[in-house]
Amino acid sequence: MKKNIIILFMAIFIFNSPLMADSDFFKKLKNDYSQLEIELNNSYGRKADIKNFVYKKDAATFNFVEGEMHLLRYVNNRPTTALFIGKGHAKIEIPSELEKNSLRSVADVDAIDEDFETCFIRMADNFDLILEEQFSFVDEKLGWREYNYAKDNQGEYFFRPSIQHKYDNNFQLLKSIYERNENGYFWIDFNRFNFNFDPNCPEQVRVSYEIEGGNSITTDAAVFKKYGSGSYDNSTMSEMIFETEPIEYTGKLHMTGLDGMEIKPGKATMKLLITADSLRFVNYFHHFNLKTDSVFSDGVPVDFHRRRDFACGTVILPEYKMKGDTVEITIWFRGKAYDCPLPYVDNPKPVMHNIIFDIPKDYNYTTSDMGPLQDSGKNRKQFVVKTQRPYRKFYFQGYASGYDTLTHTSDMGLAINFLKSKHLKKSMNCYIPDETYENNIIDAFNFYFSRFGTPIGTFSEVVYPEGYLISMPGLIKAPQIACVTDGSMKYIGGYHIIAGNAVARQWFGSAVQTYSNREAWLLDAVPEYMSMLFMQSDLDGGEFYSNMVNKRDSVYRVVERKWDVPLAVGIRQSETIPMATIRQNKGAWLLHMLRFVMFDTETQSDRSFIKFLHELIVTANNKQITNADVIKIAEKKYGDDLSWFFNQWLYGTNFPNYKVEHSFIEKNGKYFVKLDVNTTGVPDNFKMPVMLRVESKNGSRFIKQMIPSGKSTHEIGPFETKLEKFHFNEFFSVLSKDDVK
Repeated sequence: MKKNIIILFMAIFIFNSPLMADSDFFKKLKNDYSQLEIELNNSYGRKADIKNFVYKKDAATFNFVEGEMHLLRYVNNRPTTALFIGKGHAKIEIPSELEKNSLRSVADVDAIDEDFETCFIRMADNFDLILEEQFSFVDEKLGWREYNYAKDNQGEYFFRPSIQHKYDNNFQLLKSIYERNENGYFWIDFNRFNFNFDPNCPEQVRVSYEIEGGNSITTDAAVFKKYGSGSYDNSTMSEMIFETEPIEYTGKLHMTGLDGMEIKPGKATMKLLITADSLRFVNYFHHFNLKTDSVFSDGVPVDFHRRRDFACGTVILPEYKMKGDTVEITIWFRGKAYDCPLPYVDNPKPVMHNIIFDIPKDYNYTTSDMGPLQDSGKNRKQFVVKTQRPYRKFYFQGYASGYDTLTHTSDMGLAINFLKSKHLKKSMNCYIPDETYENNIIDAFNFYFSRFGTPIGTFSEVVYPEGYLISMPGLIKAPQIACVTDGSMKYIGGYHIIAGNAVARQWFGSAVQTYSNREAWLLDAVPEYMSMLFMQSDLDGGEFYSNMVNKRDSVYRVVERKWDVPLAVGIRQSETIPMATIRQNKGAWLLHMLRFVMFDTETQSDRSFIKFLHELIVTANNKQITNADVIKIAEKKYGDDLSWFFNQWLYGTNFPNYKVEHSFIEKNGKYFVKLDVNTTGVPDNFKMPVMLRVESKNGSRFIKQMIPSGKSTHEIGPFETKLEKFHFNEFFSVLSKDDVK
């Protein structure tokens, strides 16, 4: 069957986009926003010589010992910027053990306690009022000396809006300026640190660090909720404070363009519940290639702000909404080259989606939960997607090309439809032969089905031969052009790892419901380790362990460069640290080690771990899970407490270095292995079961031995026959460096 097919992972539609003039409030807002960006050379403000001024902001205390303070950039007759030159001291305590571990890894300290000579401050709290109560300020222009001194120290460099930032810092500041109070916005740059308190973020406190000179953004070293807003226990760090909660995402999408991918125009409606005490400014996130034309709130045109090429935008409601109110925000937009066309709010709660597609008549589309096609006039067709399950996001991958469809049947009787693209030629470099491509995908599907049952909400599968990592239910993105069958990639799994990961996302992919971005590691690590299990089953063990060693070495490099961060920090801003690599490779290692913590040495079975993965898959596809939920499921299958394991590998950093000396001894006709182990590089309370293998003429025997931090001696046995060989850390059961004698 030949078709022009466009695979959709999400969409929306609109017919007209009414334009509106700026309101008086928005004109003022734009003027105030520009005021926040003006250069400070020869800028008028107020100045005072200050001494022993102590200012406390949440977890931070700043002591301005002696120097000059300049108040600048006035909005609503109050300063929004301060420059201090003199002697000062900053002290910041981190209340969360998890975030202490992160800060220690990024900045080599677990609290900040250091002097500074200059600092820049951006504020929308009462910092200025407290200053003016204690010191006499006079009107004065900022001089060139002070300005150049501040510039030489990079001053506000890391505050200025960057597309690498999640939010537009200027607008976050401006929102707080319009609601100015003692709990308002506060940002300070000193030495290589930034401290930021933003009352309008899910986690209000952020400590960032400049890892390397020349960085364009700082690395988020510690992020946590404001004091008094909940527990800082590792298990509760996912409980963030969101301003809104999605109820439903709906919309229409008019598909056009030569490839059928362009949205022109589009309409999306977010139905939201207000969870903040009061709210007028609503942040949303939309792919930066999709341009917002206009915004409506409850059917009324409203103002919005969105900086060019930023994903984050802000809707300005005509009046404040109160906690418990609902609001419908409709965004009119257009554009192409995107993966997810709908706008979303910060809160990742999964909800139902209801979407209408208006498509060119000569194109065919396929997507999850797709309704019947109907004529819509003017050489166009229309169909409705009404999801049967909630999603965090729906994704889109459009492509218009000639396809043949080849159907295979899995062991479970499910149809797997391979779309054979005509523009992918066998002569292309890195082309995966059809037999290899199809067999790997079918084998992976059968492997997962035999262990984890039917994929959630799937009744047939379409395999799309381009793209990777994002796969909606029933739609597998597995590239047929992939340079993985030759060279070093061949020895770590070749195409098995690509096919395995792509297919695994039918069980653990876009339908997974996480509570916050602190669970983001699961979305990378679980499909990756599932693909490793498939590879180990389908190939011999060499590729599996070569791949694990490759992942281990990548973690080694991260730790050696002092870039390691706990997996549970989630998605963090960083130009230097390879966060995605850590989530995938270190996360896969966490699962591998958990597998051998649960390993039954008597039966040599990992059945308990497979049961853990199965329950994790089912749970995560049916409710929002936190890291604490993952631990509960693991402890249930293990049968005992696992806090010692997750405190190190999920909430901690670094790995053990084992220096091992062994000898064989005989006592009363029995044989033993004596181990002297020195474990370094980890906290004093660290412990970890290590897989051992002992060989004698009667064969091999596996033992799981708990080894703590520091120096320890162990006597392994008894054995009935004389011992011949000893192997430490069999199956690479622990992510470690081993020196065994």
